[in-house]
Amino acid sequence: MSDHDFDAEIVERARRGDAEAFGTLIAHYQRLLTSIAFGIVGDPGRTEDLVQEAFIAAWKALPRYRGDASFKNWLCRILLNKTYSTLRWGRLRRWLSLDQPSETPWAETIEDTAPDADPERLHLREERSAAVRETVAGLPLQQRTAVVLRASGLDVVEVARTMGVAEGTVKAHLHQARARLSSVMEEK
Repeated sequence: MSDHDFDAEIVERARRGDAEAFGTLIAHYQRLLTSIAFGIVGDPGRTEDLVQEAFIAAWKALPRYRGDASFKNWLCRILLNKTYSTLRWGRLRRWLSLDQPSETPWAETIEDTAPDADPERLHLREERSAAVRETVAGLPLQQRTAVVLRASGLDVVEVARTMGVAEGTVKAHLHQARARLSSVMEEK
């Protein structure tokens, strides 16, 4: 069963008020939303709050979900709206520290943590991962969002729909972010 078929069936049940079906959607999308929110705000506690707020908002808005966008994009858009709103109003300033980037779930994919890995190589990868996380945390919000969404497995079309911008804009954000990451990695 494809994600689209899964979503269509479960979403329809949830739209009819089936809380268990909505719980299934939460279980299916929790990790993705957590990864995205954490990649943008960098604070585990605030990430958890934002994801919970997004799911609550989605539950309340579910009767109005028309299916124009995939459920995944619709849900990610709700999360981004919550996150941007919070950032815009400055509620995250005390949590969001660009000087002390946190561990990000999506960045774990670039680390080799195999037990037989060479300790020196592991140390170099950890340093490189920290530099990447720090650089991503320092990107402008739109670039950071595009990078986090893309690194979370969304393709460029999905990122554009989720962010509500043109595909070319997403590609430009990703290009600028890559350039900044490349310059940082050359320095390391």
